[in-house]
Amino acid sequence: MSFIYKTTDTILDSIKPYIKNKSEDDLEIAKYGMNLFFMELYKLPIFLEFAYLLGIFKYSILTYILFGFIRSKAHGIHMKNGKLCLFYSCIAFFSVVYISKLLFIPIRIKIFVYISILYIIYKYAPADTEQRPLLNPLTRKTKKNFSILIGIIYICISLICTNQTVSNIFLFVLLVECIAIHPITYKIFNRRYKNYEDFK
Repeated sequence: MSFIYKTTDTILDSIKPYIKNKSEDDLEIAKYGMNLFFMELYKLPIFLEFAYLLGIFKYSILTYILFGFIRSKAHGIHMKNGKLCLFYSCIAFFSVVYISKLLFIPIRIKIFVYISILYIIYKYAPADTEQRPLLNPLTRKTKKNFSILIGIIYICISLICTNQTVSNIFLFVLLVECIAIHPITYKIFNRRYKNYEDFK
């Protein structure tokens, strides 16, 4: 991934003369965001190629978009490098699609899962990272509220959708995000949790 970091450094170096009022912390946040953006651009063609070869292209695209939307507010764990991120992302997304196609979930079980999902989102979203701690309490509150709202919207769509696979995808995308924001996941991968507390 060194070429991604070099690209980001080159871009930031070229625009620094025009953003002299920005602090080093602001530049680090911008650098982190740009790195994530370029990593996604790097991973997406590989992900799409695998999805096409596996014959689950359409559902994989839906899973990718839904996960990206909820993750933009609830955040969650990041792997230590791009290759690990691509590996675990492919496992998670393709598992979601295959399980969603095969599994029939009774409505009473779905309702229990929905309630559990909303509780986890309420309790743990947004989950930050060492590189991008969410320092502003108002930002954390806003992101939590949006995360809950998106969760409710996904649940409602899952309930009314007559396509079993699509209905399940909405459900399992939320489950994957709940795993990504849970403290146990951070502990398993030896990543720091609630990083904003280090700045209090």
